[in-house]
Amino acid sequence: IEFIQLVRKHQRESLLKQFSNWSGHPNGPPICVHCSAGIGRTGTFCTIDICINRLNDSKNINIEDTVQKIRYQRAQSVQTREQYVFCYLAALEYAQKQKIFNNQNNLAQIFESLI
Repeated sequence: IEFIQLVRKHQRESLLKQFSNWSGHPNGPPICVHCSAGIGRTGTFCTIDICINRLNDSKNINIEDTVQKIRYQRAQSVQTREQYVFCYLAALEYAQKQKIFNNQNNLAQIFESLI
């Protein structure tokens, strides 16, 4: 989560330095993400980043659907069970730290929808 936040911070700073009159997406141009094969860690990073943004915007996520959509563009993204579970745990940790859900019942509901 800290790494994603650092990447987004750098993206914002770069946008301000390089594109002072940017009129596109508020986060700026797309960033390039790639590990050695471009599927396991890359897919995990992208899934968590997308889910964090969805939590912030709508307080709702669907990790399974997010991974499937990423896999349409890059087959086999999020390669291992551990990476898949990590996506769930990272989203849950982010929701807890940001106090996105105002009580334990809401948090339990989101956790149930994750598994």
